[in-house]
Amino acid sequence: MGDLVFEPEYNRHMPDDGKTPFVNLNKMLNVVEADFDKESLKQFMQRKIDVNDIAEQRVDAKTKEKIGKDLAAAYVVVKSGGSIQFAGMDRWIEKKGSHIPLPNHNIPNLKLQVADLTGSSIRYEGLAFLEGTSIKMLILRDCQYIDDFCLSRLYKISNTLEFLDISGCTLVTDNGLAALCKLRNLKGLRINDLPNAGNKALIAAYLLDENPELNVLGVDLPLDHDKEMPETSPEESGQYSDSSTNSSNKPPT
Repeated sequence: MGDLVFEPEYNRHMPDDGKTPFVNLNKMLNVVEADFDKESLKQFMQRKIDVNDIAEQRVDAKTKEKIGKDLAAAYVVVKSGGSIQFAGMDRWIEKKGSHIPLPNHNIPNLKLQVADLTGSSIRYEGLAFLEGTSIKMLILRDCQYIDDFCLSRLYKISNTLEFLDISGCTLVTDNGLAALCKLRNLKGLRINDLPNAGNKALIAAYLLDENPELNVLGVDLPLDHDKEMPETSPEESGQYSDSSTNSSNKPPT
C-alpha cells in the first residue's frame, strides 16, 4: 500500500474549468472581499441597527388601546435605556437588567410626566410614540440622531410639553431651534453645546419674542432680553419639582 495523499474534495457546484477547487475558492473569496470591504460592512451593520432601532421605538395601535398611550410611551422610553416619571410620583423608573418594571395593563389616570432619553438612540420615527400622551418634560440630551426634522415634529406634543432639553444634540442647527416656536406652552428650554447652531442667541431672542413666558438656558442673550433669563434652571428652582432631574431622587445609572 502506497503513501496516503490527501486531496481536497471537488465541489460539483463549482465550474469545471480544469482548475483546482482552491483556485475557484480564492476567486469567490476575492469577490466577497471586494463587495464587503470594511467601509461597506460598517454601512451595512449601521443600516441594520437603524432598522432595529426604528422598529423598537414604534408602538402599534393595538398596544396603545390595550394599556393606554402614556404607559405605552413609558415602555418605549425605558426599553430604550431611558427613565420616566409618572405624574404624582417622585420615583424614577428605569430598566433593571432585562426587566422593565412597568405594569402590563391599563391603569386609569396614569399620566407620563417626564421622559429622560439622555444618550439614547431615539430617532425621528421614534418620537411618534409621544403623540397623544401627557408628557410635560422631555430630555433629549446628547442624542446623536436628534436633528432639525426631529424638533419640527415636537409640535405634535405642544399642548402638554413645558420643558425641553436638547443640549449636546450636535445635529441641531438654527433651523431646528427656530421650529420650536410652535411649542406655545414651553416654559423652559436648555440648549447647551449645539456646535451647529451658530446663531443661538438670535434664535433664542426670536423664541422669547414669540413666547414671553419661555426661559432659555445655555445661551447668552442680547441685553434687551437679559431680564427674561432665570438665575437657575426650572428644575433647580423647583418650578418642576415633581419632575426635576434631581440626582437625589433619580436612581443611579
